Amino acid sequence: MAEELRAARGLDGDATPALARALTRLVVLPFRVLRPDPETDFLAFSLPDAIATSLSGPGSLIVRSSAVAARFAGEAPDLKALAAEADVDRVVMGTLLRSGDQLRATAQLVEAPGGTLLTSQTVQSSLGDLFRLQDDIAHRVVEALSLPLAGVEASPTLDAPRNARAYELYLRANELARTYDGLPPARDLYRRCLELDPTFAPAWARLGRCHRVIGKYIEASPSSDAQAEEALRRALELNPRLSVAHKFYANLESDIGQTQRALVRLLGEADRHGNDPELFAGLVHACRYCGLFEQSSAAHEEARRLDPNVPTSFEQTIMMTGDIERLMAVEPPLLFVGADDGIRVIGLGLAGRRDEARRLLLEMRQASRQASRIPAFQSWTDYLTAWLDRRPSDMLASISALSALKIQDDPEAIFQEGWLLCDVGEHQRGLGHLRRAVAKGYFVAPILSASRHFDALRSDPTFRKLLSEAEGGRQRALAAFRENGGERLLGR
Repeated sequence: MAEELRAARGLDGDATPALARALTRLVVLPFRVLRPDPETDFLAFSLPDAIATSLSGPGSLIVRSSAVAARFAGEAPDLKALAAEADVDRVVMGTLLRSGDQLRATAQLVEAPGGTLLTSQTVQSSLGDLFRLQDDIAHRVVEALSLPLAGVEASPTLDAPRNARAYELYLRANELARTYDGLPPARDLYRRCLELDPTFAPAWARLGRCHRVIGKYIEASPSSDAQAEEALRRALELNPRLSVAHKFYANLESDIGQTQRALVRLLGEADRHGNDPELFAGLVHACRYCGLFEQSSAAHEEARRLDPNVPTSFEQTIMMTGDIERLMAVEPPLLFVGADDGIRVIGLGLAGRRDEARRLLLEMRQASRQASRIPAFQSWTDYLTAWLDRRPSDMLASISALSALKIQDDPEAIFQEGWLLCDVGEHQRGLGHLRRAVAKGYFVAPILSASRHFDALRSDPTFRKLLSEAEGGRQRALAAFRENGGERLLGR
């Protein structure tokens, strides 16, 4: 144990910095509501989610995402399966019971897979003081884990709301924001929360995410990117070290053509929070936009080392390398992720395996109907169908249904459209899309150089110029990657 503690704290005897190793891997499961109540049922997910978020700071602790935790909800979770599949050795589980205006939470910290009860705590508070309930449980978990021994402070919470009603609205919004369909009402609740407590940084961060995702996939909103950026800036003004705000901001920066800024932001956060798999998942995305495919793959490996179930956009990176067999060998995501579900379809189609792509597209269409009512996903599958059937005019008609959404401004989406247009012989139209993508910071020079789908354009001066611009952007991003510690963080 002493050796592990030294490694985690960088206290080995030589002068070489040691990479932090997780001492504890923990998941906070959804709480069971002992007596269903429409006024408090939302806490079954949102309270443990808030506890998990507040525990994610200590460097000696890796906390699994709430999306992973939700898969193991139930009265008696199978701890052996949970330990193996979620790769954890500690589990927090609990119950909630309302009595009048009081809420009682019982939380247990259990060893996995053995099931040894390490501690059990009962906390009671009024419905008007949910933050105290959450914060008290989080502190007791930290104490039971003896995290201060690993060199961290005992307090797991940096952001405390100033208004109890605002925090309730925040938790209700978090419950809704788990699905695409729930994002518009979640946005409204975050706004109401911030009217009551404009100093609560996490609510600003999540409002920023809502603005970005709603404008990108759900509702026409010309100002959604500006609203998202304003909310994220407010979050970081209030708390410059709020990791979730940096994650959301990096996604936005990639969308609006500031890919190198996104890369540098995430590298800085990963340097401070090297045990956060979602930061490395973000680097999968940012590195790919910069044309750094090897580094994107390394970020995926590190994210999955920290959390075997963390979702990343690694499939998109593989597709960009043209390795169709590797793409098809990747295990599909356990959770429906809507906007990224066409990657295998595109990979198969570009490889000339259109019959397989059609079958997979049919499965994707059926899954999207069950999982989401977002019209954009239907338009996207219509577009892919027209592409596989070699109907360029129908491709354009299908994609026009998305013209008011910000997905049409995402440089990766723009590049994909150009790529698929070139595949069906619409090279000049496709070239226009490729130019827009590169101008917005999508520096994928390797695929522009190697893909046969661009062979008809290689003598075109415009194509040669954009290839040079993409390679220049890629080299600048690679320099920034190295200057900001990327090689040390990812070993590349």
